[in-house]
Amino acid sequence: MNIFNKTAALTATLAAAMALSACQTTPSSPVIQRADSLYETTGIAKTKVQAQKNALDSAKTTCRSKQVIIVEDTVKYNGILNENTGRMIGQASAVLGTILGTGSPNLSRDDDYEYLISFRCQ
Repeated sequence: MNIFNKTAALTATLAAAMALSACQTTPSSPVIQRADSLYETTGIAKTKVQAQKNALDSAKTTCRSKQVIIVEDTVKYNGILNENTGRMIGQASAVLGTILGTGSPNLSRDDDYEYLISFRCQ
């Protein structure tokens, strides 16, 4: 098998893998159906905005072409420090890292924020 055939086979395999992974419809957050057509999901992420986006994306996937109506929502912070202290330390370490020419430590984790929503599809 020459180099051209090996390259073509590898390229075809990679293209097929990318195409199949693009077809996955697994939601980023599981959705639970409750009584009276009410659903719940929780978005988890490093930032509040991303946690909200993850939860809303799962809700939109569940509702498909219908509109998502949020009945109740709550945000919970699970960080190492309290939210304001962590933000101040992050800013101070970024400034210090810039002055010293070193990187700044990242105190956030991928599960710092939880955004719980109850919603209906209408």
